[in-house]
Amino acid sequence: MNSKEKIIEKYIGLVLKRKTADIPVTEICEEVGICRKTFYRHFRDRYAIIEDIFVNDIEVPLRVSLRINAGNDYYVQMIYQSFLEKKEFYIIAIKEEGNNSLFENIISRLVELNHEELPQIGWSGTELEYLSYKFASTQAFLLRKWIRGGMKESPEFMSKIYLTNLPGRKELQNI
Repeated sequence: MNSKEKIIEKYIGLVLKRKTADIPVTEICEEVGICRKTFYRHFRDRYAIIEDIFVNDIEVPLRVSLRINAGNDYYVQMIYQSFLEKKEFYIIAIKEEGNNSLFENIISRLVELNHEELPQIGWSGTELEYLSYKFASTQAFLLRKWIRGGMKESPEFMSKIYLTNLPGRKELQNI
């Protein structure tokens, strides 16, 4: 295991033990047994660890499912399933608020992903900017509510909720 992987592993362990994502860089370095210089070679700050975890756990598999045209149901279910794999960590991490928080990372990373994917179905310019943000923020708010609620609903249920349009509530009948 390289030092970056050790930093991530120790950070997750500290978050689970202390029940907060607010772990100082000095403490992470002490736990891993590295100097701050080594830490900063891999991460700009502790928030970048959360971003890296999100990218590896959620975004990378999501990009793979998009490349194989897995379909909206699978795509959205995969997001929720990926969060479940580190359930305890995400339940704690989502509590942190403000710039660079997990919630803000979810929005910014999903905006970027949408911005790359939506042009393939014909969106561009100002419409692309707003739609990228609309879909990312809607997903982020649903994720935050689900995570704060203890992730009790299944990924299939959450996918149906996300993909349901308000006017014709028929989609919800089979949940």
